[in-house]
Amino acid sequence: MGTYLKSYKRFFPNLIYVLVMMACFLVCAMMYEPRPMQEILHAGEAALGKENLFYFNVSILEAIILVVLTLTRLVFYLMRNRLDMNLLNYSVWCVLEIVAISVFGALYLALMDKGGYFPFLAKTLYAMLAVLLIPVAIMTLVSVFKEAATAEPADEGARLKFYDSRHQLKFITSAASILYIEANENYIIIHYQENGIEKQFQIRNSMKNIEPLCERAGFVRTHRSYIVNPVHIRMVRKDVNGLYFADLGTEKKDGIPVSKKYYDNVTAAL
Repeated sequence: MGTYLKSYKRFFPNLIYVLVMMACFLVCAMMYEPRPMQEILHAGEAALGKENLFYFNVSILEAIILVVLTLTRLVFYLMRNRLDMNLLNYSVWCVLEIVAISVFGALYLALMDKGGYFPFLAKTLYAMLAVLLIPVAIMTLVSVFKEAATAEPADEGARLKFYDSRHQLKFITSAASILYIEANENYIIIHYQENGIEKQFQIRNSMKNIEPLCERAGFVRTHRSYIVNPVHIRMVRKDVNGLYFADLGTEKKDGIPVSKKYYDNVTAAL
């Protein structure tokens, strides 16, 4: 996997992204209104013999932005563990979202104005890029700097602090000592080694809450119920039923299950 903007692996940042893009378009349309925006927002007035279609066109284009970004961000979120989404690929994805908005927006405007599609496509693409590229760049840079500021070095000697669901510190150990972490209903079980002996520590928390900490330590999700330290993985095997398992050479003789959803992540970490 490439260097990923990890914040966008969660649902809420993607929702914020959609809302910010819609708000920026609305502000530019209502207050700034650059020249290409003026031309497309008054489309249809001459052809239909109506005045002041501005607000109607703004509403329809806002709806198009909402639908397109909702669909693209839903795909982005659902495929977050399969996409090789480094910073360059993410930037291309965002530009393609703006292109998709322009394609559907131009189709609506051409129908309203009863004019040629491609002239409206050129104007709409120009306007949307002028308006939406700036918030995309700002949000991306904010995410990059925020993650860089909060990142912890993936050092095997680093000490990891585990908190419970009430954010009370419960357990501290070195990253290298952790074998894997297992979910058990409303608890997580940390499997670790101390003086060559395998031990367990149980905390009331969820895998979702501790996953960012584990990612910064270089751990990898193998299954909805397991996070593994790849340093301890000896092999990944496929059994007679076609299921994958990661063998750690520990007391868990059956191995750690590796679901198809996370298989590529696991092999990339080895």
